[in-house]
Amino acid sequence: MAMTDLVASRAAYLHEAAHMLAVSSPAASAFLGLARNRLIEDTELEVPAKEWDALRRETCGACGSMFVPGWSCKISSVPKSHQKGTKRKSKATDLDAFTNMVYQCLKCHRTTKQALQPQLRRHMKRSESNVAKQLPIISKSSNEEAPKVPKTANASSKQRQKSRKGGLQAMLEKNKTQNSKPGLDLMDFMM
Repeated sequence: MAMTDLVASRAAYLHEAAHMLAVSSPAASAFLGLARNRLIEDTELEVPAKEWDALRRETCGACGSMFVPGWSCKISSVPKSHQKGTKRKSKATDLDAFTNMVYQCLKCHRTTKQALQPQLRRHMKRSESNVAKQLPIISKSSNEEAPKVPKTANASSKQRQKSRKGGLQAMLEKNKTQNSKPGLDLMDFMM
Protein backbone atom coordinates (compact mmCIF):
# COMPACT_ATOMS: atom_id res chain seq x y z
CA MET A 1 0.00 0.00 0.00
CA ALA A 2 2.85 2.38 0.81
CA MET A 3 4.41 1.70 -2.59
CA THR A 4 1.26 2.76 -4.44
CA ASP A 5 1.06 5.93 -2.34
CA LEU A 6 4.67 6.71 -3.23
CA VAL A 7 4.02 6.14 -6.94
CA ALA A 8 0.81 8.19 -6.82
CA SER A 9 2.56 11.11 -5.11
CA ARG A 10 5.41 10.95 -7.65
CA ALA A 11 2.90 10.94 -10.53
CA ALA A 12 1.09 13.91 -8.98
CA TYR A 13 4.41 15.77 -8.65
CA LEU A 14 5.27 15.12 -12.31
CA HIS A 15 1.79 16.25 -13.32
CA GLU A 16 2.06 19.53 -11.39
CA ALA A 17 5.58 20.18 -12.68
CA ALA A 18 4.43 19.60 -16.27
CA HIS A 19 1.60 22.09 -15.76
CA MET A 20 3.95 24.69 -14.31
CA LEU A 21 6.34 24.47 -17.26
CA ALA A 22 3.70 24.20 -20.01
CA VAL A 23 4.03 27.82 -21.17
CA SER A 24 7.60 28.71 -20.23
CA SER A 25 9.21 25.48 -21.46
CA PRO A 26 6.92 23.26 -23.55
CA ALA A 27 9.70 20.73 -24.26
CA ALA A 28 10.45 20.19 -20.56
CA SER A 29 6.72 20.02 -19.85
CA ALA A 30 6.28 17.37 -22.55
CA PHE A 31 9.16 15.34 -21.09
CA LEU A 32 7.63 15.45 -17.60
CA GLY A 33 4.19 14.57 -18.97
CA LEU A 34 5.63 11.60 -20.85
CA ALA A 35 7.52 10.53 -17.71
CA ARG A 36 4.24 10.60 -15.77
CA ASN A 37 2.47 8.52 -18.44
CA ARG A 38 5.29 5.96 -18.42
CA LEU A 39 5.35 5.83 -14.62
CA ILE A 40 1.63 5.06 -14.52
CA GLU A 41 1.97 2.38 -17.22
CA ASP A 42 5.11 0.75 -15.80
CA THR A 43 3.82 0.48 -12.25
CA GLU A 44 0.34 -0.49 -13.44
CA LEU A 45 -1.12 2.11 -11.12
CA GLU A 46 -4.91 1.92 -11.08
CA VAL A 47 -6.28 5.32 -12.01
CA PRO A 48 -10.04 5.95 -11.70
CA ALA A 49 -11.85 6.28 -15.03
CA LYS A 50 -12.81 9.90 -14.42
CA GLU A 51 -9.22 10.84 -13.61
CA TRP A 52 -7.93 8.89 -16.62
CA ASP A 53 -10.34 10.74 -18.95
CA ALA A 54 -9.15 14.05 -17.50
CA LEU A 55 -5.52 13.01 -18.08
CA ARG A 56 -6.28 12.12 -21.70
CA ARG A 57 -7.93 15.53 -22.17
CA GLU A 58 -4.95 17.48 -20.89
CA THR A 59 -1.83 15.60 -22.10
CA CYS A 60 -0.83 13.83 -25.29
CA GLY A 61 -0.39 10.10 -24.83
CA ALA A 62 2.46 9.91 -27.36
CA CYS A 63 4.69 12.91 -26.68
CA GLY A 64 3.41 14.06 -23.26
CA SER A 65 2.84 17.69 -24.25
CA MET A 66 0.07 19.61 -22.49
CA PHE A 67 -3.05 20.23 -24.56
CA VAL A 68 -3.69 23.96 -24.85
CA PRO A 69 -6.45 24.43 -27.45
CA GLY A 70 -5.29 26.51 -30.40
CA TRP A 71 -1.68 26.50 -29.26
CA SER A 72 -0.56 22.89 -28.84
CA CYS A 73 -3.68 20.98 -29.90
CA LYS A 74 -6.71 21.19 -32.12
CA ILE A 75 -10.08 20.07 -30.78
CA SER A 76 -12.97 18.97 -32.96
CA SER A 77 -16.16 17.00 -32.53
CA VAL A 78 -17.04 14.07 -34.74
CA PRO A 79 -20.70 13.57 -35.64
CA LYS A 80 -22.23 10.17 -35.08
CA SER A 81 -22.90 9.65 -38.80
CA HIS A 82 -19.20 10.09 -39.66
CA GLN A 83 -18.10 7.50 -37.11
CA LYS A 84 -20.09 4.56 -38.41
CA GLY A 85 -20.13 5.57 -42.05
CA THR A 86 -23.90 5.14 -42.25
CA LYS A 87 -26.74 7.59 -42.28
CA ARG A 88 -28.88 8.02 -39.24
CA LYS A 89 -32.18 6.26 -39.60
CA SER A 90 -34.03 7.80 -36.69
CA LYS A 91 -34.32 11.44 -35.85
CA ALA A 92 -31.83 12.11 -33.08
CA THR A 93 -31.53 15.20 -30.97
CA ASP A 94 -28.71 17.68 -31.40
CA LEU A 95 -27.10 16.36 -28.21
CA ASP A 96 -26.78 12.91 -29.72
CA ALA A 97 -25.27 14.26 -32.96
CA PHE A 98 -21.82 14.84 -31.41
CA THR A 99 -20.57 11.77 -29.61
CA ASN A 100 -16.77 12.05 -29.73
CA MET A 101 -14.31 14.84 -29.08
CA VAL A 102 -11.10 14.50 -31.07
CA TYR A 103 -7.92 16.05 -29.68
CA GLN A 104 -5.09 16.36 -32.23
CA CYS A 105 -1.63 17.14 -30.89
CA LEU A 106 0.07 19.77 -33.05
CA LYS A 107 3.52 18.56 -31.98
CA CYS A 108 3.34 14.86 -32.91
CA HIS A 109 -0.03 14.87 -34.78
CA ARG A 110 -1.50 12.07 -32.69
CA THR A 111 -5.28 12.06 -32.37
CA THR A 112 -7.05 11.14 -29.16
CA LYS A 113 -10.77 10.37 -29.29
CA GLN A 114 -12.90 10.71 -26.20
CA ALA A 115 -16.58 9.84 -25.94
CA LEU A 116 -18.87 12.54 -24.63
CA GLN A 117 -21.14 11.72 -21.73
CA PRO A 118 -24.80 11.94 -22.75
CA GLN A 119 -26.60 14.76 -21.01
CA LEU A 120 -29.72 13.78 -19.17
CA ARG A 121 -32.69 16.01 -19.75
CA ARG A 122 -34.48 17.05 -16.64
CA HIS A 123 -38.19 17.62 -16.82
CA MET A 124 -40.11 19.11 -13.97
CA LYS A 125 -43.50 17.46 -13.57
CA ARG A 126 -46.09 18.44 -11.06
CA SER A 127 -48.03 15.67 -9.53
CA GLU A 128 -51.79 16.09 -9.28
CA SER A 129 -51.72 15.93 -5.50
CA ASN A 130 -49.31 18.89 -5.30
CA VAL A 131 -51.51 20.97 -7.59
CA ALA A 132 -54.56 20.17 -5.49
CA LYS A 133 -52.73 21.18 -2.30
CA GLN A 134 -51.60 24.49 -3.73
CA LEU A 135 -55.00 25.71 -4.97
CA PRO A 136 -57.33 26.95 -2.22
CA ILE A 137 -60.85 25.57 -2.32
CA ILE A 138 -63.44 28.34 -2.33
CA SER A 139 -67.02 27.42 -1.57
CA LYS A 140 -69.87 29.65 -2.72
CA SER A 141 -71.94 29.04 0.40
CA SER A 142 -69.44 30.47 2.86
CA ASN A 143 -68.85 34.20 2.96
CA GLU A 144 -65.46 33.84 4.64
CA GLU A 145 -62.43 34.78 2.65
CA ALA A 146 -59.91 32.13 1.78
CA PRO A 147 -56.58 32.54 3.55
CA LYS A 148 -54.56 35.04 1.57
CA VAL A 149 -51.37 33.80 -0.02
CA PRO A 150 -48.51 36.28 0.08
CA LYS A 151 -47.95 38.04 -3.23
CA THR A 152 -44.39 36.79 -3.55
CA ALA A 153 -45.24 33.13 -2.98
CA ASN A 154 -46.36 32.37 -6.52
CA ALA A 155 -45.38 35.58 -8.29
CA SER A 156 -43.16 35.61 -11.32
CA SER A 157 -39.76 37.25 -11.18
CA LYS A 158 -41.02 40.38 -12.94
CA GLN A 159 -43.82 40.78 -10.43
CA ARG A 160 -41.42 40.31 -7.52
CA GLN A 161 -39.11 42.91 -9.05
CA LYS A 162 -41.98 45.39 -9.39
CA SER A 163 -43.09 44.83 -5.81
CA ARG A 164 -39.52 45.30 -4.58
CA LYS A 165 -39.18 48.48 -6.59
CA GLY A 166 -42.50 49.73 -5.25
CA GLY A 167 -41.39 48.97 -1.71
CA LEU A 168 -38.18 50.93 -2.17
CA GLN A 169 -40.05 53.88 -3.65
CA ALA A 170 -42.48 53.88 -0.73
CA MET A 171 -39.57 53.87 1.72
CA LEU A 172 -37.97 56.84 -0.07
CA GLU A 173 -41.23 58.81 -0.03
CA LYS A 174 -41.69 58.06 3.66
CA ASN A 175 -38.14 59.24 4.34
CA LYS A 176 -38.78 62.48 2.42
CA THR A 177 -41.94 63.22 4.38
CA GLN A 178 -40.11 62.67 7.66
CA ASN A 179 -37.33 65.02 6.59
CA SER A 180 -39.72 67.75 5.45
CA LYS A 181 -41.57 68.07 8.79
CA PRO A 182 -42.06 71.65 9.85
CA GLY A 183 -39.95 72.48 12.84
CA LEU A 184 -36.70 73.92 13.94
CA ASP A 185 -33.53 72.96 12.21
CA LEU A 186 -29.88 73.71 13.00
CA MET A 187 -29.89 76.28 10.21
CA ASP A 188 -32.69 78.17 11.98
CA PHE A 189 -30.32 78.99 14.85
CA MET A 190 -27.43 80.06 12.63
CA MET A 191 -27.10 83.73 11.77
